[in-house]
Amino acid sequence: MKKISKTGVLGAELETASTPVPRDQAQRLARDHYGLSARAEWLWGEKDSNYRLMLEDGTAYLLKILNPAEDPLVTSMHSMALLHVEGVDPGIPCQRVVHTRDGAADFRFVAGDGSERGVRMVTFAPGVAQRTAPQSPLQRWRVGALLGRLQKALKSFSHEAASHRITWDLKHAIGMREVLPTFADIHQRKRLENAIDEFETMIVPVMDSLQAQVIHNDFNMENILVDTTTPDTITGLIDFGDMVHAPTLFDLGVAAAYQIGDEPDPVEAICDLIRGYRSECFLSDTEVDLVYTAAVMRLVMRLCIPKWRARLFPEHTKRFTTQSASVWSQLTRLDAIPRTVAIERLRAANRQGSRE
Repeated sequence: MKKISKTGVLGAELETASTPVPRDQAQRLARDHYGLSARAEWLWGEKDSNYRLMLEDGTAYLLKILNPAEDPLVTSMHSMALLHVEGVDPGIPCQRVVHTRDGAADFRFVAGDGSERGVRMVTFAPGVAQRTAPQSPLQRWRVGALLGRLQKALKSFSHEAASHRITWDLKHAIGMREVLPTFADIHQRKRLENAIDEFETMIVPVMDSLQAQVIHNDFNMENILVDTTTPDTITGLIDFGDMVHAPTLFDLGVAAAYQIGDEPDPVEAICDLIRGYRSECFLSDTEVDLVYTAAVMRLVMRLCIPKWRARLFPEHTKRFTTQSASVWSQLTRLDAIPRTVAIERLRAANRQGSRE
């Protein structure tokens, strides 16, 4: 299949294929830069080359060898953010940066293919992905509260790369229009177009007036880890790789889009999240009215971006689009509830601001 030429839809970080660094080279990097003799196990990543490093005593670390298209300043931002959160609120269960022998939070090297890439090592968070565990209202409440805590910790964080262009940033969501012609089903295409129109009408005009800061921007069920035996207990928060300076509302909208999961009542799932979030952070009437629109737009992006990447890299089509059917199902279940009813329920959840 002929590759589609680059456009404004995807940033360089997603237009560059994830090229794994050989396992022996990953082990060499761990030994030379961290003084660790470990066995490396490759883990799939959307854009990076990731390895789980296992020491003889069973201690595990994550070695992240970043996409060659990632700006070194962006790599630095992610490392500094992790260190900042650890310093401000060490109770947040995010991974801890492991410094190199030289005391650096990350470093750069030239890979075998000649590309220059950033490297960061972090502790390996315990638990399993929330998506693979049983979900509950209490668990979603705690996800919302954790998001609120993280936003409070990041409120005092700044970095010169925070306004960089990233594909998964809702600020650029209307660019998804460029992907619509790739959807052959006219009904699917129309549904996506309507969502983009709504986002452009309701959120774009007020976007610059919304409260903004550096946000995680990828609070999804793969990045939230829970205890294997008591899944209502959150044990880890991983992957700060999509961080960007954006409205805090978007952080909540992203989380809401994923917390829908397989729940028959998707609005109640979002309400659980909002109740937890409100135990930590204020949410204005204006913002809560827009959470629904932001969440739907994230669902649209979850359909459009994988579709576009599959056209760029057809050999990875199955991996990119494996979640598409479930996302369409989530959108269908949302559509079954009148929008006005859904927003009124979200407002009520916001007013409750309940505690656990």
